[in-house]
Amino acid sequence: MDHEEGTELEKINKSDENGDVKNNYSDVDPRLPFRRQALVSMGSFMLSFSAGATGGISAIIIPQLQKDNGRHNHYNMDMLSWVAAMSSLALLFGNMISGYLMERFGRRTSQIILSTFYISGWVIIGFAKNMFFMLLGRFITGFCQGWLGPLGPVFIGEISSPAYRGLFLAGLSLSIASGVFMSHLFGTFLHWSHASFLCALFPLSGCIILYFAPESPSWLASKNEIEKCKTAFYWYRGRSPVMQNELDKMLAEHEKKKEVKPKLETLKENIKKPEFWKPLSIMIVFFIVTQLSGINVICAYTTSIMEVLIGNNRNTYAAMLATDVLRVVALISACILLRRIGRRPLAVFSGIFTTLSLIILAIYLYLVDKRIIRHISPTISLGLMAVYIVVSNLGISPLPWNMVGEVFASETKGLGSGISVMMTSIAFFGTVKTAPAMFDTIGHHGTYLFYGLSTLCGTIFLYFFLPETKGKTLLQIAEHFRNGNKNKEKILKDDNNFV
Repeated sequence: MDHEEGTELEKINKSDENGDVKNNYSDVDPRLPFRRQALVSMGSFMLSFSAGATGGISAIIIPQLQKDNGRHNHYNMDMLSWVAAMSSLALLFGNMISGYLMERFGRRTSQIILSTFYISGWVIIGFAKNMFFMLLGRFITGFCQGWLGPLGPVFIGEISSPAYRGLFLAGLSLSIASGVFMSHLFGTFLHWSHASFLCALFPLSGCIILYFAPESPSWLASKNEIEKCKTAFYWYRGRSPVMQNELDKMLAEHEKKKEVKPKLETLKENIKKPEFWKPLSIMIVFFIVTQLSGINVICAYTTSIMEVLIGNNRNTYAAMLATDVLRVVALISACILLRRIGRRPLAVFSGIFTTLSLIILAIYLYLVDKRIIRHISPTISLGLMAVYIVVSNLGISPLPWNMVGEVFASETKGLGSGISVMMTSIAFFGTVKTAPAMFDTIGHHGTYLFYGLSTLCGTIFLYFFLPETKGKTLLQIAEHFRNGNKNKEKILKDDNNFV
């Protein structure tokens, strides 16, 4: 961050309660808004790095505890599965408070508070001397992961321009995958305690960036902080005619909602609106489909899964890191494709090929299990897993996190995103906790077949109900859910003005 931008940020953060801030920014360089949005988004990305590390570190801790010849060797697999499942259980509690806190304190401030809890969770894991403190640290980091779930997409969705919003939102999923990779990389060469301390650097970095960032303009408008809203909006977006038009529409929309009504009455009215329950239904299904595709099971139990796919326990860590790299490459590709072809085509494509890769892998492992194929071929099994990793991370994995920050109207964004992510937290816990039992009872082939059929059903639903949000402003997306196809021509006309 250069000195000029740092001075501007200080003006925004130190402005008085009346918002007496000079708005005389002139963006000579048209790329300046993009750089500012990217810089502040990096703060949320670093928190998402920590979220990915939270999901991935169990694949390091569990095998190291199993091989420990000291005090931990009496823990059975059922107990050790709680190391993986505890964070996913805590997700639900983080989701419960996320919507309230982001509306009460703001998107930026909530993330700063969140980062302090995240750092404490990683430090507790690093110093853990018994299972109690291990699970306590895992609970805190999982709690923060759930807290961040709806918060990160909402913040980035509100500060970014329509042209860049898809790129930055996809960057959240890329950051999560990168966090998984980094936790696995740390754990490959270091003890899990040292790896945990390094993971604490992610939320620390995010906290520093967000401390100097302006608040979300949309949230400031909702609190009637109009001058601060304008100042923050111009800093993030610039003063082009298109951006000025979006700001005017946003302020006009908030002006309509300034009627003084009891909060409960307002809430009852909002949840009856189609721009709330329609996207909520779609996002709940989308998030559950993502979990039932087995993506987080692979992250949590990578080493044991690789042992089965390779046929022995050699080179499991190398295979684990290779899949992590593939995941990151796939998500980088998704960031590019989202700007070119949109959300809906990518979701359907990813869903179809994720289904096929899982079912084919299930059939192959079944043939090996029944001795129809005498010996497992690592080339075939790992190749099928690689295809699954790539195609699932092109759409099924990142898109719900991408779209949850787009599809809800501003007055229900906290509630809608919170409920959506809460449902994925329940599904997350269910899939991660039950995976070892499923592997033991119906085998790896039966588990992958279940995930494949679940993905197929979800893809059919998305084909019929998932809308396209590429290039649309948040107000246009709300209008789509409110009126359906009634104003289709008007929305298309608006799109040409904003894209």
